[in-house]
Amino acid sequence: MSDLTSVFRAKANMMKSWKPESSVSNRDAIELFALHKQAISGDAPQRDPPNLSVGEKTRLRAWRSKRGMTQSEAMSCYIAESDRQIRTYGTRSQSGGDRNGSRTPTNTPATPAASSSGSAGTLTPRGIAAVPLLCAAAAESRTAYLSRLKSTGQPENGWWRKQEPLCADPGTPFAAPESIVLASASKVEELSLLISSEWSGSVPLPPGVVQSFLWPLHNVLLSVWIVLIFMCTHIASAILLTKTALLGARATGAPLERIFSEEIFPSSRAATSLCDPHQAVAVRLTGLCLMPFVTQCNVCRTVMDRAGPIAGGLAYVFVSILTWWYWLCMLPWFAFAEICTAFMLGWCFALIEVAGV
Repeated sequence: MSDLTSVFRAKANMMKSWKPESSVSNRDAIELFALHKQAISGDAPQRDPPNLSVGEKTRLRAWRSKRGMTQSEAMSCYIAESDRQIRTYGTRSQSGGDRNGSRTPTNTPATPAASSSGSAGTLTPRGIAAVPLLCAAAAESRTAYLSRLKSTGQPENGWWRKQEPLCADPGTPFAAPESIVLASASKVEELSLLISSEWSGSVPLPPGVVQSFLWPLHNVLLSVWIVLIFMCTHIASAILLTKTALLGARATGAPLERIFSEEIFPSSRAATSLCDPHQAVAVRLTGLCLMPFVTQCNVCRTVMDRAGPIAGGLAYVFVSILTWWYWLCMLPWFAFAEICTAFMLGWCFALIEVAGV
């Protein structure tokens, strides 16, 4: 049994008996289930078995979203996601005293905890692993969004407040773009919750009208977060490829083949999945904007298959340098355009709520 398998089984057994301090969201629970199924059973079946319940269909769709991920990748992602959820939701104290995990911390580590496998160079693209979860959140309908806000109650229980930067350690300069998006989305959600709680008597409009106005912005900010995840992962991959090519795999702890198989190719599959028909419109538009990245990965895969990993790595870095304007100019412009569109659409949904449609 490999070290990774041993760590995975130990983590899975621990999660069975884990008692969170606060309730785990359905999205997070389904994400952990999907990663576990992919790690244990591989790809999900293409066809639905007969007589499935709604919950079973939801879990099966989440499992299918991991298609193409190797079982080793799924094990690594499951371990990282388990650690994130433990830090996010805390662990119920047996003695009733306060513990570090008893509340949602403001800055939870974005890097997975070191495992006993001792592999310091293990690549775990946590941001990419979280993309299906963010896509599911972006698919939330306006009615479901309003219902969730009503059940959430106070701003401190908001969903955005429980999220953390996924591509860098919180508080570091590299986490700044994600932190800005998370802080902005938290403010939008806080405003939506305050209108239905503390400000309910002072605002002349019904809470649902203002919340409907902000609903497109909530979904677009999820898409912007997805764009940032791909940007950070792409830049980090290019830097790691360059370091490995110059210094060698021993210095970085990551052979070129491993960088491609565990970071670049999973990113390409995740970007392709954004264009699936079941995705929300904002997510599908994001997927279309990331098609040049998918093309780059496919070209580098062909080069690597024909000329070896060194040539594939050099091709990836070379194309990344040539397309710097796409990552640093075009994608930020697309994110800004999405945010402006969300404000314009917000008026439409606010009027729909006023009309009671």
